[in-house]
Amino acid sequence: MAPSRLSTTFLSLSFIFSVLKLCLSIEINMEGLPDTGLNTSTWVTGELPPLEDIWDLNDIQIAAKNVLKPRYYASYRTAALDEITYQANLNIWSQIRLNGYSFRDVSNITTQTSILGYNFTQPFFIAPAAQAGHANKSAELSLASAAGKAGILYVGYAQKPSISSTKSIEEIAAAGLPNQTMFHQEYIWSNQSRVIDELQRMEKAGFKAIFLTVDNTGVNGIRTRSLRYTGAQDETGHDADFDLNSLANFRNLTTLPVVPKGIKTWQDAKKCLDLGFPAIYVSNHGGRVLDSAPTAVEVLLDIRKNAPEVFEKMEVYADGGVRRGTDVIKLLALGARAVGLGRSPMFANIWGEEGVSRMIDLLSTELKTSMQLMGVNDVSKIDDTYINTKLVENNYIQ
Repeated sequence: MAPSRLSTTFLSLSFIFSVLKLCLSIEINMEGLPDTGLNTSTWVTGELPPLEDIWDLNDIQIAAKNVLKPRYYASYRTAALDEITYQANLNIWSQIRLNGYSFRDVSNITTQTSILGYNFTQPFFIAPAAQAGHANKSAELSLASAAGKAGILYVGYAQKPSISSTKSIEEIAAAGLPNQTMFHQEYIWSNQSRVIDELQRMEKAGFKAIFLTVDNTGVNGIRTRSLRYTGAQDETGHDADFDLNSLANFRNLTTLPVVPKGIKTWQDAKKCLDLGFPAIYVSNHGGRVLDSAPTAVEVLLDIRKNAPEVFEKMEVYADGGVRRGTDVIKLLALGARAVGLGRSPMFANIWGEEGVSRMIDLLSTELKTSMQLMGVNDVSKIDDTYINTKLVENNYIQ
């Protein structure tokens, strides 16, 4: 029997739709990220790929590149000048070898740790990052709620008021679970009244500590990739004459513990110890401020060589290019107590809370599996006996 005109039309439309979908699918530039077999041939530009396709944090970045408007992807992905530090952050891990020990009981793996006395399920946390609303309308709220459900630390971001997509201090606090511990980041604003107001609001909202960004006072790095869309550098509103006296004055404005974020030299690490800070945060701002700055790995090695007492007398956190559970292990082995994630949670937020939770689960699984394969059953036991850094030391250590 000949097919009816209606069924023929339907088959024709289905064929046309399939062809159009095939035409819309493109091969995405992987930007030199490790090739682990991600197949994007069925993805459609501008559409969320299924989370079932996502098996590591690099996959998440490529998915975000596929979904986000180019200017928004650039705002997350961008780094300063030639992006030397950005690339170094990603590539430094291949220069560190892990030592795996046999004949050890790894039947029960513990990833729990404490940060400033607060307990968390993992030694990694969601670091403060700008413009979360570009990925999802929920912005920071889905980051905070996913972190709370996973039992990890979330650090809120002090955004410029001109960016309407970012949620307020109070909204972020309200998104947390009952009794969830969150910290908040703060900038050194040139407007002292704003600093005082925000610190008071953070305290009132229940945040437990302040990560004070100290590495881009007065000006941002020149981020060429994003400038191609924005056309001009933003005014930061940051204080350009921030010195030790200013730092002392800032500490007097809040009862919360203050952690300087953006430490890039062993000298500044030692200075923060001498000044009595409870912790420091080693970071090059994801390569977005000073291009050619050292990686966290190199800074931690410098501290170990020149001021080892820093690790004995204060907590040290670090970030920069962390994409694998083994990256977390390497920073812990170098002396970090906890490790920050910047871009990956922002990319994962294209799916909202579900995507951020997926990211946390993937990294948690990698961390636990790698610990078991290395013969270490507790993150608190990870030390320099588990790593070989000779390649880095030969190339960098002064």
